Amino acid sequence: MALRPSGKRAFSLFVGAGLLVASLVVYATYLRPAYDEVSTLRGTLIAKQNLFEEKKQAVDKVEGLIKQYQGAERLEDVISMSLPVSEEVSSVFNQLQAIAGANGLTVQVFNVQPLSTKPSEKSLVKPLGTLRLSLRLAGNYNAFKEFVKGLETNIRAMDVVSIKVESAARGDFFAYTVVADTYYQAE
Repeated sequence: MALRPSGKRAFSLFVGAGLLVASLVVYATYLRPAYDEVSTLRGTLIAKQNLFEEKKQAVDKVEGLIKQYQGAERLEDVISMSLPVSEEVSSVFNQLQAIAGANGLTVQVFNVQPLSTKPSEKSLVKPLGTLRLSLRLAGNYNAFKEFVKGLETNIRAMDVVSIKVESAARGDFFAYTVVADTYYQAE
């Protein structure tokens, strides 16, 4: 039985609509869930890669510290460098002078004031003594930023208490007053 042209057209429209509906059903049933799963897996992969990079950076930092302190024979030597067994004011001055000089700053004034010793709560730990250091430095701002970074990475434990910045004679030159505390193991 032969179809008329209008029947052929209607039949082809039904077939086309049927194929469109079938493709939407296939898309909704198979492709969309697979795409959602792929998106979830990509997110998980990115999160795991970021976690891996963070862990790798932490391991690299620890390896760097191990290499840095490999010359120290024992952990006690390292602790003695960061928390010496006496005040060692000359050592503190030399460290600060070296950090300032390496960054292009000049030390104009250096004062030391011993503070009270903090008793230890644990019997095995020696009490901590504190030295309040007061420095007056001169130089440009970038040199001072590098000086503060040097204090942060210095082997001797130091806490910056205050910083005061004053304008000096030249426009890019400043005078800095830094107050910092450093610690030692009191007897």
